Amino acid sequence: MRRWRDLWAGLEMTSRYNPPQLVEAAMLGLSLALCAAWWIWQDWQYLTLCLSYLFGAIASILVRECIVPSPHTKRVRLTAIACFLALASAAGFYFLQTHPV
Repeated sequence: MRRWRDLWAGLEMTSRYNPPQLVEAAMLGLSLALCAAWWIWQDWQYLTLCLSYLFGAIASILVRECIVPSPHTKRVRLTAIACFLALASAAGFYFLQTHPV
């Protein structure tokens, strides 16, 4: 019970003091659920929606870092850009493999 109370207190504090981070975490959580659904059913719609949530979260992180830089701005930006490039290339490779031109 204490673990749930601590989790709820952490969510409340994050929503109060850093709302964009809570939205980004929600987007990443939804993308994980959609990725699991795609893994089970192999429908491209789940993968597309998962990737759109991931790209949205990455864009939100980059915008947040540009507006209010954190102490680790360079590391966060490089990680976000690397994830964006990796996701874009993996998605392109997957779509080219399943839908040849």
